[in-house]
Amino acid sequence: MFKLAVAAAALAFVTSGPVAVADSAQPQDRVVHKDAGRHGTPCEGLPGCTFVQLKGDPETGPSEAMFTLKAGTPFAPHWHTSPEHVVGVSGTMLWNVKGHKTYKVGRGDFLYYPSKAVHWGRCAKGADCVYYVYDSEPYDFHPAER
Repeated sequence: MFKLAVAAAALAFVTSGPVAVADSAQPQDRVVHKDAGRHGTPCEGLPGCTFVQLKGDPETGPSEAMFTLKAGTPFAPHWHTSPEHVVGVSGTMLWNVKGHKTYKVGRGDFLYYPSKAVHWGRCAKGADCVYYVYDSEPYDFHPAER
């Protein structure tokens, strides 16, 4: 039930109205709201992938983003300095973490892997995949071998 609540909260976070931020508020006190009609930014080097930056600055610290992969789209092995927290919103991701099994990440499912864990996978055929990612450290991308 908790997984579904987290996914619903993540989806609700991006599915309503324009951005509103109180200028005088401290970062933890700001209200941030994203418009569902906003189109995502293409993911660098990955056709079929877009993302919406939800909160934070991925170049300088913690950040949250919502990614969309077209059905059947793979992503190559890579790793990040930050550990990653992933919540499935829709579709089914087939997510591999080196040294572990393949995980199915669908609506309401949660996947965590530590810093520098090599991972790769694909969006299963049949439906586009939408998933939320929280990085607790600045975002970086390092290609890797399986």
